[in-house]
Amino acid sequence: MGRITVLAAVLAASAGLAVSAHATPLDDACNGLSPSAAVCIGADKLAERAAAECRRIGQPASRCQLPLGHQVGDGIVDAYRKTWVHRTAQFQYGLGNGVPLRGTNWLGTHNSFNSVSYPPTLSQTDSNQQLTLPQQLDIDVRSLELDVHWIHSVNANLQNAVVVCHARGPDEQNLGCTNERLLKQVLPELANWLNAAGNRRQVLLLYLEDELGDPAGYAQTVQVLDSVLKRPDGSSLIYRPRGSQITAKGCADLPLAISRDDIRRAGAQVVIVGNCRSGWASDVFSWDDVHVESGSTPGYRPYPACDTTYSRPVYDTELVRYYEDSTWLSSAVNPTGSPDQHAAESLTPSKVSMMTACGVNLFGFDQILPDDGRIAATIWSWAQDKPSRADGRCAVQRPDSRWVTRPCSVSHRAACSTAAGWRITQRAVPYADARRACQALGAAFSLPRTGYDNRRLRAVASGEVWLAYRLP
Repeated sequence: MGRITVLAAVLAASAGLAVSAHATPLDDACNGLSPSAAVCIGADKLAERAAAECRRIGQPASRCQLPLGHQVGDGIVDAYRKTWVHRTAQFQYGLGNGVPLRGTNWLGTHNSFNSVSYPPTLSQTDSNQQLTLPQQLDIDVRSLELDVHWIHSVNANLQNAVVVCHARGPDEQNLGCTNERLLKQVLPELANWLNAAGNRRQVLLLYLEDELGDPAGYAQTVQVLDSVLKRPDGSSLIYRPRGSQITAKGCADLPLAISRDDIRRAGAQVVIVGNCRSGWASDVFSWDDVHVESGSTPGYRPYPACDTTYSRPVYDTELVRYYEDSTWLSSAVNPTGSPDQHAAESLTPSKVSMMTACGVNLFGFDQILPDDGRIAATIWSWAQDKPSRADGRCAVQRPDSRWVTRPCSVSHRAACSTAAGWRITQRAVPYADARRACQALGAAFSLPRTGYDNRRLRAVASGEVWLAYRLP
C-alpha cells in the first residue's frame, strides 16, 4: 500500500475517535495499515512539529494536540514534580551518590537537544524529544547528549562555529545541519538549571558526540565549555581530568571508581564524556574504553538472564548504556521495518524495569514524557505511594523486592552486606537489634543502593527483611 493510500485510509479510520494520552487511535490505525514503520513515524513528526509550534506561540497544549504523535499536555512537568515517582526517583538518585560510577544509575536522553520544543529547523522536525533540556532535567533526567559539529553557521555570521545539530558527520559535509543553535546558545540552559536554587547539588553527565573533525572546532568547544559552565561567582561547574590522568592516547579515561559524591566534593557538578580527542582532553573524559552501548533491545530478559550481548563482568567493570532512536531517518534507512519491529527495538517500560534490575547504568530515552511509564519503570525501591509513617518508621524489603515501612518493634530477619554479597540473619530480630545481628555474621547492616543490588538481595532473602533505613 502506497504512503498516500495508507494515510488516506488512516484519516478515514480515525474519524470521530478521541485522543488518548500517548498512542492515539490514529497512530494505532496507521500502524495497523502500513507495512512500514517509516510511514507512520513520518506522519507523527509532522503532527508533532505543528503541535509544538502551536504551543510555542502561546496556545494551551490542550488546543494544540493533533490525532497523531506524542500528546504533550498542559503542565505535565509541574504535575510530575508532585508525584510519588518523582520523590522516589530523587531518593534513589541520592542512594546512588556514593556508589562508584561503574555501578551507579543515570536517567538519560538520546539526542537530548533534538526537540520539537525549540524553534523549527530541518533536523529538529525529525525529533528525538518533545521537551526542552531544562524540562528533561526537571523530570529527573541526569544525563544529556549533545551532538557537536564544526560548520559555517547563520548564527555566527556564516563563520565556522560549533553547532549542536542532528546530522551526518564531517565526512558527509554535515548533511542535515541548517540553522541549528550554537553550542554557546545551548549550554546556558544547563548552567542556569544547575545554578538554580534546589539544583546546586545535582550532578550531570554530559555526553558530547563528536562530529567536529577540526582542531579549531575542539578549541572552540573547550572555550565555550569553560566560559558557560560556571557559577555566578566565576567558579567552574566542570569536573576536569587531571594532567596525571592523560594517557599516551592524549586523553584521560573516565575514572569509574569515583562517585557523584566525589565529584561534588571536588566542587563540580558536570562530568563531560566523549571520544578520546587530545583537542578537548582538558575538559572531556574519554569513555571509549570504559563503556559499551546498544541501540537494539528485542531480546532483553529478566534477571538473572539479562542480555547475552554483555557478560556479567562487563556490567561490573564498565558503564552499560542502552538507547533508542525514534527518528524518521532511522526508520527510513530500513523501509521494510514494520511497526512491530520498531516497537521491539524501543525502550518499553517492561524492558526498562528488567534493565534496571540487571544493572544497566545509563538509559538514552527518546521522546521521554513524565507519564509514559518509563521513569516509573526505573523505580526499584519504595512501593507505590510509600513510605508512610502510618505503616511504621523502619524499612523492610518485601518479597516483591519493593520497600515499605513497618513498626520498628516487630521482628524480621535483617539484610547484611559483606564484600562477597548479601547475607540474611538466621533469626528475626526487632529493628534495634538488626545491626548487632549482622555484626555477629561478620557483616554490616545495610540497604541496596542500586536496582541491581536490590535484586541481588531478593535473590537470597525470603519474606520481609529489615533494611538499614529509618524514617526521620
